Amino acid sequence: MNMHDPSETPRNPADKNSGTGETDPPKSITFEALAEGQTEVLIEFHGQVYRLRSTRNKKLILNK
Repeated sequence: MNMHDPSETPRNPADKNSGTGETDPPKSITFEALAEGQTEVLIEFHGQVYRLRSTRNKKLILNK
């Protein structure tokens, strides 16, 4: 009988290095590069649209 050991299963399937103790660093992008001169961007995630905007006080606000 072949029992599956849950400790061998990666916690995050998107992380190909899970279970090895190594992780890829997250991608990094400036808001300015993402927004291309605009003050806000729309981000679609799992069928939902989110609005990420930069304020005059140099803060970021994310709204659903």
